[in-house]
Amino acid sequence: MYPLYFGNPDDALYGVYHAPDASSASRTGVVLCAPIWEEYMKSRRALRSLAERFAKSGVHALRFDYYGMGDSSGDGTDGDVARWVDDIGVALDELKASRGLDTVGLVGLRFGASLAALAAATRQDISFLVMWEPIVKGQHYLTGARRIFDAWIENESQQHPELRDQIAKSEIFGYPLTSRLTSGIESVDLLTAAKSPADRVLLVNEGTCYHFHALGQHLTEIGSNVESRHVDGGKIWNQEVYSEKALVPREVLSEIVDWAAKVPV
Repeated sequence: MYPLYFGNPDDALYGVYHAPDASSASRTGVVLCAPIWEEYMKSRRALRSLAERFAKSGVHALRFDYYGMGDSSGDGTDGDVARWVDDIGVALDELKASRGLDTVGLVGLRFGASLAALAAATRQDISFLVMWEPIVKGQHYLTGARRIFDAWIENESQQHPELRDQIAKSEIFGYPLTSRLTSGIESVDLLTAAKSPADRVLLVNEGTCYHFHALGQHLTEIGSNVESRHVDGGKIWNQEVYSEKALVPREVLSEIVDWAAKVPV
């Protein structure tokens, strides 16, 4: 693993590059697109394991933090869907240029899958796209997240009544939720995409992805070669707040790497 900062020095992004062994290295790379909010923290171990598996298969892998998140530049209030989509493009360009790669792909988890699809649709060089438990409709996702957060506040405030006054109305799971970010998330609807994000698309469903079949059908209609996998991983990556304790969905990761590394006929 090689940590690095890349992009514009004035608002640099933080990433970790996973290099394959020189003897097995291909000229293909993949950028991993993380979820947001509490799922960002919970998925760190799973995405690190995924990057390591890609490297072992000979694929160059880069995972990174969006602007305003993690160790990248910016503040939490800078969260913005359009900026995050641009960040993915910057990460792709960094990986391609620094390693002299011929082909690149994207793997996104949850809202990271939505961002990956939006980013891929703006480019011509994405050879494959993996959407793992994608958020198809941002408004539905935001409504559900608010419901879960409100239920948590209600439960916790039974023993700590002061919590209600400490929670800001403009936050969710402890993360800032600005009007700009709210409108950006609500505008996401992958069923209205007019352009195929990639020739090859893999949809991975662990059993909790809404509109999964509709998304596959729509992507097929706009020109993608879509394959679907239902892997009952139980979303074990999402069960621990502290990523070092999170379980790794090994079967899911194997499905993703094996599919992505497959050479199209």
